[in-house]
Amino acid sequence: MKKIFLALSLVGLLAACATTSQPLQETSAAPAATAGPSGLSGKVSVKSTGEPLEGAYVNVYPSHAFNLLGPATYLSSPTSADGSYSIDVPPGSYYVVARKRASGLASGPLSPGDHLSEDSRKLVEINNGMRANVNLPMVKINAPMFFKQGGGIQVTERGVTGVLLDADKKPVVGGFATAYRNSDIQRLPDFVSTVTNDKGEFTLYLPAGGTYYLAARLHGWDMPRPGEAYGRYDGDELKPLRVPGKGFVDGIVINMQPFSGTYKEGMNMRPY
Repeated sequence: MKKIFLALSLVGLLAACATTSQPLQETSAAPAATAGPSGLSGKVSVKSTGEPLEGAYVNVYPSHAFNLLGPATYLSSPTSADGSYSIDVPPGSYYVVARKRASGLASGPLSPGDHLSEDSRKLVEINNGMRANVNLPMVKINAPMFFKQGGGIQVTERGVTGVLLDADKKPVVGGFATAYRNSDIQRLPDFVSTVTNDKGEFTLYLPAGGTYYLAARLHGWDMPRPGEAYGRYDGDELKPLRVPGKGFVDGIVINMQPFSGTYKEGMNMRPY
């Protein structure tokens, strides 16, 4: 059987799944009053100290993008010594993500010691001929990420396909399903799916048939906090799913609701 490996970077998924525990909101900052090329301007800073962060890159993705893992549609120049940036983009709705790698590179996986904007799926509306003022607080990544170093998705002949739905039964875009070999699902997953597309669809490849427990996340750390979007295949009861030795279990629906469980500080694997 020919094996194909789809690269899934250490932190790439954090940027897509890191996603956010709060509903997406447009920036509350008002556009500047002067007309000119449309775009974004603002400052990037370290959240803990308020100090400006030089050398960060602001990545801009169209709002219809379900995957923020790859290269941005628009990329700023490195932020200046005072943390400021400015980038021209056409009018429209965009996700804005700031990243700073200790290596100084504009792209590639993030590692401990690098910085990521706290709201990694910030939605901003750009008006015609106006510039939105968007400031981006950054946090340092200083702990292991949700996905193990060097982890990836191995395409196999068996697994699970399905969709993720939110509380209104609408597709969840940019999420992912996780699989565990046992009922301890409040930990790093054993396997992860492809990132959901605009229909909320995912494919979860598995290395062997057997019994698995499924969950769904938007974030890149293991222990959900109250209010975060979270789902389990079983719903209220922890129920296993039997996967054949060859072939796929199709049509699995995982409904995601605000997490109402108890957050355990000792279980925290947040990257910052």
